[in-house]
Amino acid sequence: MTSVLAHDSSKRKRIPGRSAIIAARVVLFWEKFWPAILPALAIPFAYLFISLCDLWRYIPVWAHSLGLILGACGFGYLIFRDLRGIEFPSRRDAQARLEADGGVTHAALQALDDQPFTNDENQSPLWQAHLAEMRERAAKARLGSFDTHAYERDPLGLRFIALGLLWIGFIAAGDQAGQRIALGLAPTAHGGSGALVADLWIEPPAYTNRAPIYLLRAGETPPKDIAQIDTPEGSLLVAQINGTGRAKLSYRTERENIRPEINRSERSSRTTIALGESGLLELSLNGNETSWPIAIIGDTEPLVSFAEPPARTDDARLAFSVLMEDDYGVRQSRLVLRLDPDQERPLDSPAFTEAALEERRHIPLEGVMGRNGEHQVTLDLQSDPWAGLQVFAKVIVTDGAGQNGETEEALVTLPARLFYNPIAKSVIEQRQTLSVAADQWKRAARSFDAITLAPDIFYKDKPKDFLLLRSAFWRVMRQNDDGFDDAVEKFWPLALQLEDEALELARQRLEAAQEALRQALERGASDAEIERLVEELRQAMNDYLMAMAQSGQSTDGQMPQDAQQLERSDLDDMLDAIRDLSEQGASNAARQMLSELENMLNNLRMSQSGSGGSGRGQPGESGEASGGAAGQAGELIGRQRELADEAFQQGQSGGGNGDALAGEEGELGQDLDALIDELSGNLQADPNGEAGQALSRARNAMREAENALRGDDFGSASDAMERAIAGLREGADQLAREQRRQANGESGPGEDGQRGPATDPLGRPAGQADGDGVEVPGLSEAGKTRAVIDELRKRLGQPDRDESEVEYLERLLERF
Repeated sequence: MTSVLAHDSSKRKRIPGRSAIIAARVVLFWEKFWPAILPALAIPFAYLFISLCDLWRYIPVWAHSLGLILGACGFGYLIFRDLRGIEFPSRRDAQARLEADGGVTHAALQALDDQPFTNDENQSPLWQAHLAEMRERAAKARLGSFDTHAYERDPLGLRFIALGLLWIGFIAAGDQAGQRIALGLAPTAHGGSGALVADLWIEPPAYTNRAPIYLLRAGETPPKDIAQIDTPEGSLLVAQINGTGRAKLSYRTERENIRPEINRSERSSRTTIALGESGLLELSLNGNETSWPIAIIGDTEPLVSFAEPPARTDDARLAFSVLMEDDYGVRQSRLVLRLDPDQERPLDSPAFTEAALEERRHIPLEGVMGRNGEHQVTLDLQSDPWAGLQVFAKVIVTDGAGQNGETEEALVTLPARLFYNPIAKSVIEQRQTLSVAADQWKRAARSFDAITLAPDIFYKDKPKDFLLLRSAFWRVMRQNDDGFDDAVEKFWPLALQLEDEALELARQRLEAAQEALRQALERGASDAEIERLVEELRQAMNDYLMAMAQSGQSTDGQMPQDAQQLERSDLDDMLDAIRDLSEQGASNAARQMLSELENMLNNLRMSQSGSGGSGRGQPGESGEASGGAAGQAGELIGRQRELADEAFQQGQSGGGNGDALAGEEGELGQDLDALIDELSGNLQADPNGEAGQALSRARNAMREAENALRGDDFGSASDAMERAIAGLREGADQLAREQRRQANGESGPGEDGQRGPATDPLGRPAGQADGDGVEVPGLSEAGKTRAVIDELRKRLGQPDRDESEVEYLERLLERF
């Protein structure tokens, strides 16, 4: 009964077969192989770690080569020593291992392979019982976990540290792991400090703003197929060669073969080659040659021309625009002036000297540089000693390579400041004499001596002016070899001081305050800053008006009866409106009102210029000065400004059809044509033709605006209208100045030689806060603007508005 149960139990367990025995043999082999090979693996581990960390670059070539040889020999010796006695385990060894792991006794698994002494094994009951017993025991055989006994060879566990370091090496090498491992087998090709390596790059000129072009980096393998390298003219090739070995560098062109000297006495050397023309760059490192075809991109001379020739602006400045083109941008520019030798001069003026005719005045143009295209330039040359003279002007530009380009010469009369004080005017005349006719210095000295006669009579109340003029006299008399440059420079501030220093300073402060407020509105400054700048502009405006009144520059003429009167409080109201509009977020409306205020102040200055500016003449003549052709031009300016505002607003609201505005622009151009025709036959109103030229430029701009409006291009139309306004202002200014000149020639001081009561530019007695105002065109409707904004915001806040109405109201608000 017991034997039957044992037989059944043996059927439920499988006796290890062929696969189990093979696995056991492999395990036995690995347990012998792994401890034996551990010492030999230390050598390839060291090679991999050094290669992955790119440490070969710090090892000389000879040491690198020696290390590889010794490593290979050592690895082979250890393999031979530790592995020569290892054999692959037999079947009996595998069965013994299975029996040992399974706890099988009496070598049951091996007994199954035994054979009886007789061949009749199936007929022997004893043999069959023996086999059954062995099968039952052999079923317990199994393969347990293997044990290499590596700790016997590596009791400190260094093998685990090696694996960690190897993993770190692969992380450090990244994508270059394979390349670094391969380079470790080639000592001369690796980028170690002992290996001969080179860095090659091309540095384009700094003015081109181009990045360096790298041809070869240390340790890199030169590419086989190298495309042509394009680089600007004037580039510099830099070669940094490190290590020891044979290195040759050459640059072959059609005319020469450049071979720079390479100092091989040191481990590191650098050489450069100036690339002036196209050629072939060749590099040889230890016999390995590489070449790069290099093409030089030529740097052409800059091109420059006048887009708009130099002309006088309405504020006595010189304005022009130039078109520039250069490969890499212009670096410097200057305006060059020379005197026109054939210009008409007053009969009592001295002739130009040869030195003055040969002199070239160079005026730097700070903003004309960089990008290609059109550049606008405005210069204040009133302080130049040649102011008021005809000159030939041209613009010279220089690029980064030192090449020059210049425009054609243009004939222009330099704008000059008007001086009303006769002594200041005399100082300016003698200053110009010393500049253009230095040989007539005695004439200038006599003039200074004459105007300082009888100081006890003429300078009794102005001893300071007398001392300044006598100093000017002795400055001329005590000439030296340096000429009169110092005197010419110092006579300008002297004339300003004699004219009216307070008025000049007040004007400068007023312009600075206007500009500061304009910039603050454009950048969206805070309410506190806007309020502060408004108060500064208010104070500067009051100071300027008071200075004009104290200098006697007031007008007693009468404006048309239907014009609105302007009080000082009206100007204050405009400033308050600018501040309020800015606080309400209507920045566009605030800027427009500031522009209207500036135009109003400019008109006041023009009215003073038209009346003579010094209080001379009979009552009523100043009104004529501001009327006539100048008055018509001023009216055209107002109409053009209104059309420009409408075009701007229509463009902001999404455009639409501009035919209606184009028609109005055409009518305005016809009125301007009538004025130009009137001036063409009136040599008294425009003797030099400068006003007609300015108005003609305005007419051309009007035609451009009309065409742009018919094409619904409101942006271009607005730009053209602004140019038309500038031309109209220039023409009106020329006409007003000519009327003032004629008025001064026809009338002189009154019978008693005294001025009338001093008034400020608003027509009120100086120093009073109220009085009759000067009549000028109507004010801006600031109140209506605020009312419209309030109404739009009120409607926008109503909840019953649908989405389309809300979007429409928001678009309307954006216009303000």
